[in-house]
Parts: sequence; C-alpha cells; structure tokens
Amino acid sequence: MKKLILLLLLIPNLVAAETWVCEQKYPNVKVPTYKFERSGSNFIMSNSAANTDTKFNIIYENKNSIITINKKYFKIGHMQAVTLSKKDNSWLMNNHVPEFNTDSPNTKWSGNCEVIE
Repeated sequence: MKKLILLLLLIPNLVAAETWVCEQKYPNVKVPTYKFERSGSNFIMSNSAANTDTKFNIIYENKNSIITINKKYFKIGHMQAVTLSKKDNSWLMNNHVPEFNTDSPNTKWSGNCEVIE
C-alpha cells in the first residue's frame, strides 16, 4: 500500500517532465534550435543563439495542442504566442506587435520538434 501511494505521488512529476526540442524552418539561414521545458503551468524557452530564457504561460491545453503566451512586453503592446502541436510534433511562434515593421518581417517561426519526456 505504501508503494502504491508513493507511485501515485510520483506520477504528476513524471507528466510534468516534458521537453520539446524544436528546429526552425527558415530557408537559406542557419537558425538556432529552440527548447521548451515544462515547468508547472509554464514552458521555459531557450535557444542556442540567446543567453536568456523566456517564460511562456500555458493558456490552453488539450490532447492535440498546447497554446502559450509570453506576457513580458504586454505593456508596450507586444506579445509572443507559441503553439506546440501534439498531433504532429510541430511548433509555431507568432509575434504580435502594434505596428508591423518592414525592417524586421520575421514575425512567424515554425518547424518540427522532438518531444523528450
């Protein structure tokens, strides 16, 4: 009975240990690898080109997908949203900005992922 209780207590920790390692599809450009690690009700994103991690809050999850947002720059009207697809292990990141900047048109990233649990 004690072993069963211990096992039940460990199951949530096993489920929470979820990491998505994603590539970015971008023609003719060497791009970083993105890693999304689940941490409670968030995913922490890191990539091979940046020195800092970014927190994304999970706002919706079902059997097909996980939708997250980064609220860091809400005050200035900027928001990043990442969708992780459980159906085909892919990802999509959209940057929502107040005004589209033609000098920086890369407002959408996507690619395939490997889920490591």
